Amino acid sequence: MTGFLLGISFLIHIITLLSIIILWKKFQATDDYDVKKAKQEMEDILLAYTTEMKEENDAFLKELQQVTQSKEPHLQKSEQYKDLQISDDSERQIETSDFVRTEDVSEPYTPPVDDTKETFGPSLLSQVLSLKDKGYTIEEIAKKVDKGKGEIELLIKFHQDGR
Repeated sequence: MTGFLLGISFLIHIITLLSIIILWKKFQATDDYDVKKAKQEMEDILLAYTTEMKEENDAFLKELQQVTQSKEPHLQKSEQYKDLQISDDSERQIETSDFVRTEDVSEPYTPPVDDTKETFGPSLLSQVLSLKDKGYTIEEIAKKVDKGKGEIELLIKFHQDGR
């Protein structure tokens, strides 16, 4: 009887090992396919992103050239700098582009003055703790500092845990 049970156990173990091996091979095949698919999707997304960025850069460069070529009275192209160059192989090479203001500034610059007064007072935690030390209840403290009862309880609890 023992030999029969050992034979059945051996047979079940072989079937289990074969099914594990088959499942493992299927998982490897789908895993490799998923990795390749994810890699291809990432490459496509990056390609689309870089293409969009290139189009935006081209539009920006055209707009920049239009601005530099327009005759605005307050901007004049400095003679010592070269203009923006775009080569034939569509790679942008920015030599140097600078503008010099030609309008005369008659008033000296004065920085803005900050008229707000800063007021300093005790923090919420220090107010709550001083009122608690004076014997006020949590409800009274909450009314005095215009905060919720739960917030006051949490402040006191956190302060007690920190000691």
